[in-house]
Amino acid sequence: MSEEFEELSFEEEEEEVLEDEIISKTPEKSKTPASKKISVYFQSTIGPSPKQEKLVVATDAPVGDIKYTVSQIFGLPPDEFHLSHAGRTCDPDDTLADYGVEDGDTILLIPVSTAG
Repeated sequence: MSEEFEELSFEEEEEEVLEDEIISKTPEKSKTPASKKISVYFQSTIGPSPKQEKLVVATDAPVGDIKYTVSQIFGLPPDEFHLSHAGRTCDPDDTLADYGVEDGDTILLIPVSTAG
């Protein structure tokens, strides 16, 4: 019976080691805060009839990245239009937060020839 006792004590020690490893590898908190996501309407003023699409975007995403995504949705070359919010043409290196874009706002796609 002493051999059976030794086997039990060995298995218990092994389980304790595994529990310690799992706990030590779990991070307490994420170090990078999650970006805020908002729903924004993109409205094309290019072509014979206006078209509008709703997208969920991160406020800290570069305007250039959003412009590329929107160009794919609307089937337009990204160098032929600008994004405009509240009468301001958005710079590709800025973020939506730089322009005060809020949930539910509309961003216009305007042709390059009319953008200022």
